[in-house]
Formats: sequence, C-alpha cells, structure tokens
Amino acid sequence: MRQFLLIIMTLIALSGCASESCDKDVINILNPNQTSAKLLMDYAKTAVCKTDSTDIAKPTTVEEERKLVLIYDLYVKARSYAILNKVFFWLSLISAVAVFLWPALGVLLKERLGEREWYKSAIVQTTVTGIAALMFAFYSQYKDKQTYTENLMRYAVFSDKPVDELSQKVIEEIGKIDIGFSFSGVFDKKEDK
Repeated sequence: MRQFLLIIMTLIALSGCASESCDKDVINILNPNQTSAKLLMDYAKTAVCKTDSTDIAKPTTVEEERKLVLIYDLYVKARSYAILNKVFFWLSLISAVAVFLWPALGVLLKERLGEREWYKSAIVQTTVTGIAALMFAFYSQYKDKQTYTENLMRYAVFSDKPVDELSQKVIEEIGKIDIGFSFSGVFDKKEDK
C-alpha cells in the first residue's frame, strides 16, 4: 500500500512538471467544451501572435498573417455549419419524438379532439414522418460539412506548405463543400450506367 501511494504521489508531481514546460498560451486554449474549429482557430492565433517572456509581441510575417486569415475564413464557415448542425440536431430530435408519440396523442387527446379525425389521417402521420426525415437529412448534411471544414482547417493549421499553394488547395476543397446537392449530378450518374 505504501509503495502504491508513493507511485501515485510521484506521478502527480511529475505531471505538474510536464505541464509547466508547456506554453501557457497553448494550455489556456484547451477546453473540451468547444468545437474543433474553435480550438484550431485559437491555436493558430496563439502560434502567430506569440509573445516573449516580457509579454512583448514578436513581429509576424505577411505569410503568417495570410495563413491566419485563411484559417479564420475556414473557421467562419465551420462555425456557421456548427450552428446549423446544432439547430437541425434539435429539430430532428423533436421531430423523431413526434413520430413516436403521434399515435399515442390520438389516444390521450381523444376526448379533447372530439370528432376531429384529421390527427389520425395517414396524410398527417406521413407528413410528420417526412418532416422528421427532412430534419435528419439537414442535420446529417451540415454535420458532414462541419466535419469536412474542420478537417480542412487541420490541414491548413499543420501544413508547412507556402500560403499560395495552401490557399489554392483550400479554395478547391471549399468549392467542393459549397456545391451542395445537385439533381443534374444524380441524373448524369444514372445516364452513364
């Protein structure tokens, strides 16, 4: 038991030493309650806007600033997708609950609804199910776009490529993200078969 406590105390002491050697600015941005895009944006800002031990900002290069703007542009897009993703997540969850509860509402509210039969109609039930499916489709689409944009941010943040080359790659990939759904793409694929 004594050895176990000694090992635990040693590990605690050593973990404190390891965290002290890290850059305090980097440690301050670590928060599990944020999106990956926010973490990457904060890291990029921290990396570009470093200060020395006297809190004087080191000069930045035009390349660093251009890369930061490129990453910020991706952050704005990822943040927008994250907001839409959250909205449609909750709407799809509410819609899914409505699909499950709709038949029960007819039984529970039978006296209150009286002779009105519209709530039992197959059209109404199908519409509720269709709305739930649409909300889930939007949620899935925006989740995919958010993830794709965050992965593109990771590529931009950790890439050693020059900004000109990096920006061309980002523009290419953003173009793919922004295309969205196209019926012509679906019909062209069917005609090729």
